[in-house]
Amino acid sequence: MPARSPLWQNRDFLNVWAAETVSVFGSQFYLIAMPLVAVIVLEATAYQMGVLFAIEMLPFLLFGLLAGVLADRRGRRSIMIVCDLGRGAALAVVPIAWYLDALSWPIMYCVAFTAGAFTAFFDIAYQAYLPVLVKRSELLDANSKLETSRASSQVAGPSIAGLVVDAVSAPLAIVANSFTFLGSAVFLFRVKKKEVVLKPETNKSVLSEIREGINIVFKNKTLRGIAGCTATANLFGSMFYAVQMLFMESTLELDPGWIGAIFAVGALGAVVGALVSSKIVARVGLGRTIVWSALLSGLPLLVLFLANPGNALIVMMPSFFISGILMVLYNVNQVSLRQSITPDNLQGKMNATMRFLVWGVFPLGGLVGGVLGETVGLYNTIIIAGVGTLASVIWVAFSPVAGMRSIPEEQKEQKAVP
Repeated sequence: MPARSPLWQNRDFLNVWAAETVSVFGSQFYLIAMPLVAVIVLEATAYQMGVLFAIEMLPFLLFGLLAGVLADRRGRRSIMIVCDLGRGAALAVVPIAWYLDALSWPIMYCVAFTAGAFTAFFDIAYQAYLPVLVKRSELLDANSKLETSRASSQVAGPSIAGLVVDAVSAPLAIVANSFTFLGSAVFLFRVKKKEVVLKPETNKSVLSEIREGINIVFKNKTLRGIAGCTATANLFGSMFYAVQMLFMESTLELDPGWIGAIFAVGALGAVVGALVSSKIVARVGLGRTIVWSALLSGLPLLVLFLANPGNALIVMMPSFFISGILMVLYNVNQVSLRQSITPDNLQGKMNATMRFLVWGVFPLGGLVGGVLGETVGLYNTIIIAGVGTLASVIWVAFSPVAGMRSIPEEQKEQKAVP
């Protein structure tokens, strides 16, 4: 990597980078405040937390493939702006309903689904938009910068969010997220580069384009291995995500301030992971970095079985820190690899299929996690989640990913993708 990245001269990338930073900083308020609204205000059970998480992720299963077709047929920046504005409006409903003493589970479910739907379309357009702004050789650098910024925001975000929740209550803390989505839209409006949107063939239906996106992933061994690994890890990881706030607030008896601090430590690990990612890849290779980060990602979950009210911080903080490092090492490199081997005009459909597969399992995992939390207990649910996450490495360990030293040459790989 050059001493001074050429991306510092790319004004359009810098605006997208700023938009993502503002957006993810505000999202920390949502990630902490929304579950705490359910736990504290509505007195949620483990099952209700699982349902809430499942409903929020359901749009990726329902709309994910359609979003990919839309991202390849329409301007991706415009989709992202509309989704930012839509998410900001949807989240504002929670504090308003709470203020009017009208907050209920139906409202929480509707907000979660609506915000999740906008996020589904945004994320697919976002990942398909990056290769439009930067060269293939700059993708790893660009994704590392975005991940560093995102992780840096997450360091301060959870701590501030926890303090704000303590000071003004969880529902009002969600207001901050609404305003950050508006700020993200402003930065996206500043992007000047025109997208080249290829018009679909007149006889090509939406279903045929969806099938094309599915074939891109399933007929390419590299993409298929990444999809299987990520989907398996997400399935079992979502079992934990569905009950983690209940586990920390009820079982470990942590207040919102300390919960925010734990998430901040995890984000600090993500910062470290983003900063060292390129150095680790240069030393051990792209494939080994992906494989080893996938293999080790279940261990921090298993360690949580040792946590109790007396040692919660001692166990939770190191676990979240290591998890943050491993998550970024895996995501930065597998996303860069996916983007680099897919032609521009297929980025939307490829990312949509990936999102459908790897995020579509979240609703199922959330529901299973909620049911397991009620039936076998939170500790046993965490063990199951950790063991399942460990097993996800099989997909990439026995795929072409394991033998890759670096990002393949663009021309060679683009011929290999249907």
